[in-house]
Amino acid sequence: MFTGLFLFNVLGLSTAIAADISAAGSVEVDGRLRTSDAGAGAWYAPVGVRRGVERFEVDFGGQVEARGEAWIAFIDGQVVVEDTSRAETLTDLSRRSTVEPLRLEIDEASLELWDVGLMGLDLKVGHQVVQWGVGDQFNPTNTLNAEKLDDPLKFGEQLPNLMVRADYALAPMWTLSGVVVPVFRPSSLPESSRIGIAFIDRMPVIEDQVRRDLQAKQAFSRDLGFPTIVDQINLSLPEASFGNMAAMARIAGAIGMTDVALSWYSGRSDMPQAIRNYTTLAATPQCHPSRPKECIKGYMLTDADLAFPRMHVAGFNAAGEADFLGFIGAHPVGWRVEAALVLPERTVINIENEALDLGGVVQPAGELDYGLDGERPSVVSSEPFAKWTIGLDYTLGKAVYLNAQWVHGLADEFGSGDFISPDFVTRAGDADWEIRRYRLGDYLVLGTDLMFGKGTLRLFSIMDLTGYQHEQGSGATGKREITRYGPFSKKGHSVVLYPELMVGLGDGLKLSVGTVQLFGARHTKFGDPAAGGDLVFSKVRYDF
Repeated sequence: MFTGLFLFNVLGLSTAIAADISAAGSVEVDGRLRTSDAGAGAWYAPVGVRRGVERFEVDFGGQVEARGEAWIAFIDGQVVVEDTSRAETLTDLSRRSTVEPLRLEIDEASLELWDVGLMGLDLKVGHQVVQWGVGDQFNPTNTLNAEKLDDPLKFGEQLPNLMVRADYALAPMWTLSGVVVPVFRPSSLPESSRIGIAFIDRMPVIEDQVRRDLQAKQAFSRDLGFPTIVDQINLSLPEASFGNMAAMARIAGAIGMTDVALSWYSGRSDMPQAIRNYTTLAATPQCHPSRPKECIKGYMLTDADLAFPRMHVAGFNAAGEADFLGFIGAHPVGWRVEAALVLPERTVINIENEALDLGGVVQPAGELDYGLDGERPSVVSSEPFAKWTIGLDYTLGKAVYLNAQWVHGLADEFGSGDFISPDFVTRAGDADWEIRRYRLGDYLVLGTDLMFGKGTLRLFSIMDLTGYQHEQGSGATGKREITRYGPFSKKGHSVVLYPELMVGLGDGLKLSVGTVQLFGARHTKFGDPAAGGDLVFSKVRYDF
């Protein structure tokens, strides 16, 4: 808010300093319906979202720019009228802000200065987003800003943060840039992400023996009548200090007709990882409301602490055009490569419990004996890993745009483990079996825009090519029997389909309707209930 107030002061003084001012505004009505329930958890601890109105909001947006001889001040944001009341008590009903809540979102509030003390040196200070990657919506090198994942229709966008950015023109086609981010900001998550706490079988521990021992302990306590549920999730955000500042340096330019860039980032992952579990016992017997013989004796309540691992990221970007089809007079094919080599900090988890008396079976208080010679188990190894996007796009005539990408590792996937260096995460499991997949998945992304008159039909899809495997334990031999599910099998396929029709109605008025459809079993990436289920939506927007 300080930056915004500062810019308003700048704009208010603009007439005195002879600045040119331009402004624009918009009104958008966004309505969405969830067409099916999405949920998980047993009857004693259900978590989910129900079908019905998922969102109905009105956004009032605006941009103001003041331009001087050697500077630009810019502010961009919107006021959102929310559909859901925040009233929880009788007193809240006397406050309009809780009955009819508003939300202010500032997307940018910055001041840019040119040739600051040195010809070719530009500074940009304020609330901003710095996106240097060349991939289309999938950008593993865009690590300065946290991912904006709370709205699936705005996939690929990032959250602004307070930054100081400097760009220096080394040569006509080459620029050296640096950014400092004083305060860490985590990614935002969709409302449906809370469903993930119901999947207690998705153990994050890397060491196989420790993870399987934990699953066996959970199954044992459940059989005794004390199932495990997640009670609280606590975030351990890094404090605002010099040591926790993030920074990035980048050199970018052109070699012939190819744009290239190299970058180095030092900071943290914006996706949280588990660092501590603490379990207590709640001896509160209860029975199923409609099946009185189905009862439990109580709960094993687990509180989880999450933190954000440190990492360094070496980035490479390249983009250009190739005249593959020039011999038939066709347009050039656009291509782009964006790759990140991530060097993560090893992150371990501390698993503790109070004294637990499960009907005569006693677990003493303290930290679990992991059997790792004094080491705690890992949730993120220190092994480097790579994420990348390789894409092609092509315009066919004036009415068809085609886009294809190979994406290796989505924004929420972190850690070593892929077809190059196999390591896995658990997607479902119990005492003697697991369904697992690589930590970093591979995805085929296909998109096309079909333009006709004032309308555009956009067809977008993501297909998970990673595959899954079922691992069954054998008590007699100790070996694991593995059954693999390919990406086209019933238990291995996972797909997103996202068609949208956009129509320009003239004079700045636009209408769009569409749907997001998710396919796959519950253990898959997109069939996961935490992904939110199917949506239909419509938007009406007026720009002025």
